[in-house]
Amino acid sequence: MTFDVKTNISSALAAAIADKSDRAGHIVAQQVRKDTSPYVPFLTGNFDRSTRVIGNAVIYPGPFARFLYYGKVMIDPDTGSPWARKGATKVLTDRDLVFTDQHHPDAQSFWFEASKTQNLDKWLRVAKEAVSNGR
Repeated sequence: MTFDVKTNISSALAAAIADKSDRAGHIVAQQVRKDTSPYVPFLTGNFDRSTRVIGNAVIYPGPFARFLYYGKVMIDPDTGSPWARKGATKVLTDRDLVFTDQHHPDAQSFWFEASKTQNLDKWLRVAKEAVSNGR
């Protein structure tokens, strides 16, 4: 048996719920950023330090974030070089990038998935607390 439940809430209540949800999303995104940092490739630190939380999204700087995330060398298709000519569109190769572990021993491709495996329960607790406490 199925049934639909319809409710009519005031616009003020709807706005308060949306605001609380937005704040909770931002708090969780900040926690995700913090917890994921050890998995992000770190050579000079510029990539990790340039990562930003905007709203409920963690933004990694481009254009190199994509190929770092997928962990594959990308080359200029005409020259075969990782240094592309101006205006060239790089293509993926089957060669894996090699990440240094000097600063981030857990640095790897697909860093969000690695962090999520370790931290998902924590993120769910943070989200619940953020919604409950209205931080």
